[in-house]
Amino acid sequence: MRESSLRLVNYGMMLAILVALGIHVAQHAFLGVASYEDSLAYDRIVDRYRSVGSAAVLGVLLVSATYHGLFGLRNLLLDVRAGRRWERGVSLGILAVGVAVVGWGLRTMVLAAVGG
Repeated sequence: MRESSLRLVNYGMMLAILVALGIHVAQHAFLGVASYEDSLAYDRIVDRYRSVGSAAVLGVLLVSATYHGLFGLRNLLLDVRAGRRWERGVSLGILAVGVAVVGWGLRTMVLAAVGG
């Protein structure tokens, strides 16, 4: 992917973070809970993972925050050194880390939802 396309995707991810984080905070503050402490109760958290809407918000937050953070790390690493091999290695390494982080996060969400 071209650098300009990656940057455009990053802007979209920043917007997704803002929206998903706003919804997530609202779920802890006033959407269907009596108090913030109530929203942190184990049963409420498991219910949130089992709810398709809440799980979708958490999934969007996971993917967008991971992309945004790793895109920034990739740019920092590309500023350290130049070269075609370096850029390819950094990009592939960042992609591998991103797949691992998102995979592990989604695995955790699925296990929490099914009670495993």
